Amino acid sequence: MNLYKIEWKIITIAIPILYEIKNDSPYSFEIDGINFSLWGDIYEKGFKVDSWIASGLIEDENYIQAYQKFIKKLSRLIPKISFVSQCYIEYLTQPFIIHKIDSSIAYLRDVKETNVIGLIFTENQLKALQILHNNNDVFLKFYYYWNDAINTFGYSGKLLLMFSALEALANEIVRQKRNIGIKQDKYEIIKDILGENLFKYCFEETSGLRNRLVHGNYYQATDFDQNYVEIIHKKVINYFNQNIFKENLIEEDVIDPQRHIWRGGEILEAGYFIKDKENSQDFSLKKVLEELKNGDFFENSQKYEYIHLTEEEVKKY
Repeated sequence: MNLYKIEWKIITIAIPILYEIKNDSPYSFEIDGINFSLWGDIYEKGFKVDSWIASGLIEDENYIQAYQKFIKKLSRLIPKISFVSQCYIEYLTQPFIIHKIDSSIAYLRDVKETNVIGLIFTENQLKALQILHNNNDVFLKFYYYWNDAINTFGYSGKLLLMFSALEALANEIVRQKRNIGIKQDKYEIIKDILGENLFKYCFEETSGLRNRLVHGNYYQATDFDQNYVEIIHKKVINYFNQNIFKENLIEEDVIDPQRHIWRGGEILEAGYFIKDKENSQDFSLKKVLEELKNGDFFENSQKYEYIHLTEEEVKKY
């Protein structure tokens, strides 16, 4: 068995002020073997209080199994911390480092968020807008829900609002058809929009994703096999193109739809092994990320370097 130290950056505006409780370690606490502390000193000049670091020692056969054990603990603690602190916490998209104790090598997962890239508003979008506006307030509840979904960062929140938008859209279509003597169930309309397989996966009574989320059963493992936010988004855009506009006015295959002015960039991540040139085994995540700022793969770093391990060496780490 090997002993690994794992450090993981988490983003939140909750501020742990615990110096009265634990004088020997201000601004930190430990639970289930994981220590949570501020990324920097709260009184440090220019320090922005929006980051913590979660760290712990994990014993296991290799770094992959150590990672799995650590993330399992973290995934159970983070939502509880978010609840009691009344602040959102983000950690899955953040960098972390895994260091096998007594080794001069560590595994780093680095993460960067690209700048927001806008989407073009052309004559086609203007034409689509005019068509929607000429329909007066038709589908207005749908637009409210859809806009709220775009404004939501979390996967669950987006899905639930998109499901509500679909039902609002279907309700309006049912009303319109009823006015001309056509009777149709709203779920038949949603099935027409999503297709039979996706409709069954999301809306099947009791076992459907929508019903499980609404009734507190949360996710199953298979719910992450695909990005259902993007799939449903494309289905809805296709429905409007085919049935409302009668032509392709809105791009259906846009990359990273539902972009947001505050969080619209793409998350880029890369994992690789690094070596301590000084053999001091100082793999503080904060220090490593500071060194990485000097150049890609530490090309200007005096302390760390990127190294390539063989497949066999990776298995043994």
